Amino acid sequence: MPAASSAPTDTVVLIHGLGRTPRSMWIVAAWLRFCGYRVRLIGYPSRSVSIAEAVERHIEPGLAELPLEAGSRVHFVTHSLGGIVFRAWAARRDPAFPLGRAVLLVPPNQGSEIIDMVRPLGWPRWVLGPVVDELGTEPHHTPKALGPLPPETGVLMGNKGTLRLFGHVLGAEHDGIVSTQGGQVEGQADFTVLPVNHLTVLFRPAVMRSVRRFLVTGRFAG
Repeated sequence: MPAASSAPTDTVVLIHGLGRTPRSMWIVAAWLRFCGYRVRLIGYPSRSVSIAEAVERHIEPGLAELPLEAGSRVHFVTHSLGGIVFRAWAARRDPAFPLGRAVLLVPPNQGSEIIDMVRPLGWPRWVLGPVVDELGTEPHHTPKALGPLPPETGVLMGNKGTLRLFGHVLGAEHDGIVSTQGGQVEGQADFTVLPVNHLTVLFRPAVMRSVRRFLVTGRFAG
């Protein structure tokens, strides 16, 4: 009697944040490979392209190269600006794409209060690139203009704002860069807050366990 065929292996795509490279997510990648997923890191020059250009020139071509098994799905785990890039891709994705679950780590889903504060100074655009003009908190800025999240997308935020330089604009609870409530957005399947900051979210064991649990169950707890 022939052996039953094994289930197809899902892929997890990792998308990094502003000013970083795929290497910044190597611990997340190692953990997910240990958990049995195929992992693909897709980079983009975050300080020299707009969000739409990142999607068109880097995310979409990278996804087109994925060697997918029949019946498998593609999940996403993103960091910070990577979550907005994912949302921009998801808003225009081909309905036939086998999109699975997504975990957005510390995304500025309501825009960045820090960008609101520093953008008039001029130099931030020279340092951070064209996304400075997109990441504000006004309705016309990209994070708020993208609409609801795709199905089965969870948001994980941090509240250990050890970098207090911007605390006066971020409110009482933040990760040093993004306010905790700034991650809330319409359509989220689940939302959780852990005692991490904007950087340590990428290597804390509790975060890794939460990411795996959401990819498996669609919830961060239970």
